[in-house]
Amino acid sequence: MIDLRAPASGTVTLPRGHRWVVVDVETSGVRANAHRVLSVAALALREDGSVEREFSSLVDPGCDPGPVHIHNLTRERLAGAPRFEDIASELADILAGGTVVAHNASFDYGFLDAEFRRAGRTLPVQQRLCTLALSRRLDLDLPNYRLSTLAEHWQIQQLQAHDAYDDARVLTEIFLRSAGMAQTLQLPLPVVNCRSSKSVYPASVTRV
Repeated sequence: MIDLRAPASGTVTLPRGHRWVVVDVETSGVRANAHRVLSVAALALREDGSVEREFSSLVDPGCDPGPVHIHNLTRERLAGAPRFEDIASELADILAGGTVVAHNASFDYGFLDAEFRRAGRTLPVQQRLCTLALSRRLDLDLPNYRLSTLAEHWQIQQLQAHDAYDDARVLTEIFLRSAGMAQTLQLPLPVVNCRSSKSVYPASVTRV
């Protein structure tokens, strides 16, 4: 019997042709045009799945931080943090030319795109992969595809849920295992053009 559980990072080979960058943001709400990024993390991966570069920072949004009971980012914790325009250059450097990997990627991409626009810059990303879409494509036998559920399924320890850096770390491991399983099943990864409206949830994907 083939073991579909991909090995941990350092023992896999990610699909070539992409520079994979795992991203997570915590925000003051759910609307990118009205709410702000409070923290961001980005992990650029090598071909073997190990982390080549990383970036993480709290962000002073200049507004109410919103649902503190979820992300624990109070006004006091954010006081003195840089504004987004202060970290935009360093974040752009790690994202440039990469394929962004995120859980519900349209959400993270939308917020980053809005923040870069506010800073008078362009988000240097053309492609993204949604691990939510990938998990659905794998048809995993799970009650839902929340990050915590996937972490438990792949036996990955979460240290601090809704912390951008820890969520990105956990998502990196989920991505590595999911990509390995997709390769075993000969399923294409759901990479989409960020400017395209094409659905990442096709009606059916042939499993081998």
